[in-house]
Amino acid sequence: MALILWIIAAFVFAFGAFYFPVRWAQRRLPPIALPPGESMPVTALQRLAWRTLIAVLLLTLAAAAVVVYSGVEAWWEKDAVRLTATGLLIAALIVFALYMSRVWRWMARDGGALDERDRAILVAAPAGQGPAMLVTLAAWMIGLVETHQSTHMIHSAFLYLIFWSCVMVSVLAQLAGVLVGYRRS
Repeated sequence: MALILWIIAAFVFAFGAFYFPVRWAQRRLPPIALPPGESMPVTALQRLAWRTLIAVLLLTLAAAAVVVYSGVEAWWEKDAVRLTATGLLIAALIVFALYMSRVWRWMARDGGALDERDRAILVAAPAGQGPAMLVTLAAWMIGLVETHQSTHMIHSAFLYLIFWSCVMVSVLAQLAGVLVGYRRS
């Protein structure tokens, strides 16, 4: 159970760690002058990023629930459970791939749905991916070492979980970076 808490802590720290680099990258964007009391309207990219973030987050949480419910060792030994969790994660990656393909199509069109602000936000959005993944790896390392220190043996199922958690944290950090980019003060 302590390992599950470390996993949850890793996700919390990962999302906290990407906030500061994204804010730093966001400050490099050109200022926007708006009349007092007016705010920027929601763009097509912002709506798409919100929808994708919600779908990917729900699929990732469903996969995490499958692993937590069955336990790591039982999850690794039962093919149906492992394939269910993997299928949910692959579905989340497909949703993200559809998001990226739509963004690339918008970028290919000159007069399309993206303006220079959207393009600047897309360039700055990945700033938090690296720190989020490093925090996730650090949390995994600390959690596994502390949990298995007496035996010095870690089950190989954790390698699989580390891989998927890093991939999903990277995807979620990319999407959150786009949304944070629109939250300018």
